[in-house]
Amino acid sequence: MAKDATKRGGFGGKIAAILAAAGSAIGLGNIWRFPYITSENGGGAFILIYLGCILLLGLPLLIAEFSVGHNSKSNPIDAFSKIRRGWGWLGAAGLVSVFLIMGYYFVISGWTLNYAIASATDSIGGNYGAFFVEFTTATWMPLLFTYIFILATHFIIIGGVQGGIEKASKIMMPLLFGILIVLAVYSLWLPEGREALGNVFTPDFSKVSGKTFLDAMGQAFFTLSIGMGAMLIYGSYFKEGTKLAGTAISVVSLDTLVALTAAVIIFSAGVENESGMQLAFVAMPKVFAAMPAGNLWATLFFLLLGLAALSSTISMHEAVTSYFVEKRGMSRTKGAWIVTIGAMLLATVASLSLGDWSGFTVLGMNIFSLLDTFTAIVMLPLLGIMTSIFVGWVWKKEDMKAELTAEGGVDKATYPVVRFLLKWVCPVLVSVVFVFGIIDFVKGYTHSAEAEAEAVEVETFELSVEGIDEDVTLAVDHESVMLTPVTENSDNN
Repeated sequence: MAKDATKRGGFGGKIAAILAAAGSAIGLGNIWRFPYITSENGGGAFILIYLGCILLLGLPLLIAEFSVGHNSKSNPIDAFSKIRRGWGWLGAAGLVSVFLIMGYYFVISGWTLNYAIASATDSIGGNYGAFFVEFTTATWMPLLFTYIFILATHFIIIGGVQGGIEKASKIMMPLLFGILIVLAVYSLWLPEGREALGNVFTPDFSKVSGKTFLDAMGQAFFTLSIGMGAMLIYGSYFKEGTKLAGTAISVVSLDTLVALTAAVIIFSAGVENESGMQLAFVAMPKVFAAMPAGNLWATLFFLLLGLAALSSTISMHEAVTSYFVEKRGMSRTKGAWIVTIGAMLLATVASLSLGDWSGFTVLGMNIFSLLDTFTAIVMLPLLGIMTSIFVGWVWKKEDMKAELTAEGGVDKATYPVVRFLLKWVCPVLVSVVFVFGIIDFVKGYTHSAEAEAEAVEVETFELSVEGIDEDVTLAVDHESVMLTPVTENSDNN
């Protein structure tokens, strides 16, 4: 039996709610993806388009998730079913998605911890690519740091909403912003600093294309943790009288500010043409090594990454933990341990798939890449589409209006705009992201398969043949199934 909703925890105030929700939104993508796509798509031109997508897509969907959670005061499954019976599956799908994301996200988070320590102790060495490959493909060291990161998340979760999540957010988020500001100020003192500002904010509309709009929509959607249930569960912890629209605007503003500041830092370092793990774990350490006090700046950078990751993993863990606590009637400690152990098992598989278990693939991807690709391309966009349909079409109009306009959350003049966006604009825009994501994946997979089929695999081995003084090397052409003798004086065949 689920516990009485009146016994649920909740955030102590507006600032706590904003910091926790902003922490969920601010993640690795703000730091290692936003700068790259900004540079690739015309700097200030992309930012203008991105801000438009945030207003049309990200902000309405964030308000929608907050509203469902705040209205129901429940875990993601019960939240949807309380508003409309039979829709609990949407919350369940969100929890499955966020659990799969934790499988690989915790692994990357553990890497940030290792790199912070390695930077502080100057133990990365000079071959940054080799260090990254050697570490990530190893068996035990990546798992050790992954488990440490999972346990750090776990012990924050068992502290409860106010004693754990809120308390941690009040410490972590100011620290994250502080590190970000220090790195930004230092980067602007570098010779490339002022040029970096120009790269970030000067519009170059010659680089704008259809892909620019797709990138902007995708970033606006994914950056706010929409569709996972994380923002929904945080919304359920908001106090009565919380202005949902104002809170959502604050979260979006902080999320965008972090992304823009990260772009200034990355551009100042001169690595705007890199993205993702290559940017964070190979390019940036190389840049820091050439700077005065490089170890200090590298350590701060990876602490920044780690804090951004931790603030996100807390919300993910909490979304799933809330299910066991409220739906299954477990204590918070027991429910959290179930999620933690499950995350450890899945993260173990994801980590080992980069090394010892790399031979096992699905659609040409190891488990780590499969978890990332499946959730990003399929699950999250579909959940975003269904969430907007639920709020815009399924939720009774008068009930939704009462929730959104209560306590001055959304004024009555703005409400029709929000409803219109959720009914018509958001489903269409997220559907575009979903369709083109599928198309890009299919094209990439087809191209990879064709390239592999066209490649001629050649194996050689030495064979001593009786009656012949020298060994003969046989080249095995698997495509033509022929054995060709090769000697030292022969041409390549």
